[in-house]
Amino acid sequence: MYVKHNHIRIAAATALTAVALGVAAPAASAAEAHRDLAANSQAAESLQPTAEDVRDLISRMRADGADANQIREFEDYAKQLENPDAHKRSKRALGMGTIVRKLIVAGLRHGGAWAGKIVGKVSKKSGAFISRNGGKIADAIEDVEGWSETALAIAMVKAGVPTDVAYDIAKAIMMIAL
Repeated sequence: MYVKHNHIRIAAATALTAVALGVAAPAASAAEAHRDLAANSQAAESLQPTAEDVRDLISRMRADGADANQIREFEDYAKQLENPDAHKRSKRALGMGTIVRKLIVAGLRHGGAWAGKIVGKVSKKSGAFISRNGGKIADAIEDVEGWSETALAIAMVKAGVPTDVAYDIAKAIMMIAL
């Protein structure tokens, strides 16, 4: 008889635990998802180009003798970033996605704070590869039409970037490009 009561107690404790966890698990999961969302949105905001990032890139582009038209385009964009309300009525020649893609390519080619945002999102091995081969990566991805992790990685692999490095860099680029 004593053994039977013990089994009942164990069964009751197990049922009570299952009910408690069944209710508590979704609440914990929701809280965790909210925390992740807040962290991701904060990380995404920090990956957006700032006027300071763009101006740093412009100075590097000038030093490297880059295309004057592209420098002018980036200067206009830096002004928009500094004072977005003043530029709402003016027609933009390029959409946000296009200018960010151009900034990414130029950042890989010329270095600076903007390229540092990409390097900061990849492994040490990939970061070292970017610092040695930024121009090669920029050349590989510059003409890719539909940017996606896969399309960028394939373009880089075709250009001779190791597969693991290419996928790591592509993932970082897409975090910034979106």
